[in-house]
Amino acid sequence: MSRKQGRSSKDARHVRLHHYLLHGPAWQSLDAVARAIYVEIAARYMGTNNGRIPYSVREGADALQISKDTASRAIRALQQRGFIVCVKQAGFNVKTRHAAEWRLTEYPCDVTRALASKDFARWRSENIQNTVPVVGPTVPVIGPNGPCSRTASAEKTRHGPCSRTVTPLFGVRRSL
Repeated sequence: MSRKQGRSSKDARHVRLHHYLLHGPAWQSLDAVARAIYVEIAARYMGTNNGRIPYSVREGADALQISKDTASRAIRALQQRGFIVCVKQAGFNVKTRHAAEWRLTEYPCDVTRALASKDFARWRSENIQNTVPVVGPTVPVIGPNGPCSRTASAEKTRHGPCSRTVTPLFGVRRSL
């Protein structure tokens, strides 16, 4: 049986995002930048290089036109939620400069032959540590004061801004 000309036996390259990944709490907690960086890293996965996927903060910043700090925060968020694991560290000040190498936990590792860990499926929002502590009010809560505070002394007054009516001093009423 002959094949049609011009067709390849391989599928076209694509990034597959499964529903279990997209609808999980870990993915839902990511911001748009972290999601875009995950797609960038997943696009470099060729089926045989998981655990050797090179991607640096600088590449992320250039690809998405964001600052290096923003790209770094997004990569850190992906690590904390279990989407990626750093297999080989990188550094700008290392003699042999190279990008960090990553493993997508969604797929088996091609370096160690370990099964897919899918750490993001076990992630819960309680795992996030707030960088800013939650504190109560810094100023003590005190009720309103002044003539409109509806205190006993304010209720007894006949004149003033809270009594709603002003009676003349001489007791004479005018009709309108």
